[in-house]
Amino acid sequence: MDFVAGAQCLDFVNTVEPRYEPAPVSDYVPDYRALIGWSVKAGLVSTTGARTLRRQADSRAAKAAHGRAIALREATYRVFHAIATGGVPAEDDLRSIRDAYADAVAHAVPRWEDELRWTWPADDLDRIRYLLAEDAVRLLTSPQVDRVKVCRPTCGWLFVDLTRNGSRRWCATETCGVREKIRRQSLRRAARRTG
Repeated sequence: MDFVAGAQCLDFVNTVEPRYEPAPVSDYVPDYRALIGWSVKAGLVSTTGARTLRRQADSRAAKAAHGRAIALREATYRVFHAIATGGVPAEDDLRSIRDAYADAVAHAVPRWEDELRWTWPADDLDRIRYLLAEDAVRLLTSPQVDRVKVCRPTCGWLFVDLTRNGSRRWCATETCGVREKIRRQSLRRAARRTG
């Protein structure tokens, strides 16, 4: 699992691959335990916090929390994909992000650490979703929202183009970029043979 998006909410969106297939080949967070593991790698949850969440990972409540996180993931994907392709996000998807964020704020403990920070109890099964909703709102309301792009024509993952001239085309040059260069080279060779 690569973290190439430049925003945690988009890295979470990219836990499905490829995005352009009707039935994805891989879902890297198929259950709550996988969601915890991903959140540690993403830097959302500490290893101590992960241990606390793992104690409840096989509960019905954890399964429900996983379902809510996946629903947020899919709404986030649709919103940012629409933005990246010049479309307008669907109101239902924007409401889903708003509702997840409102739920996060409703359950948050406000703290001041040179700025306002929301924190949640270590054993709150929705904590990962809260952090992702907060990150999605942060990106949606930042100037960087105009720099969200989709990796094409290969995998469909989303990323924030942080290059100075806005020239990034792939989620990762060493994977999708190389594949696309090989594909183009093969097309050129085939065209020369038939031409």
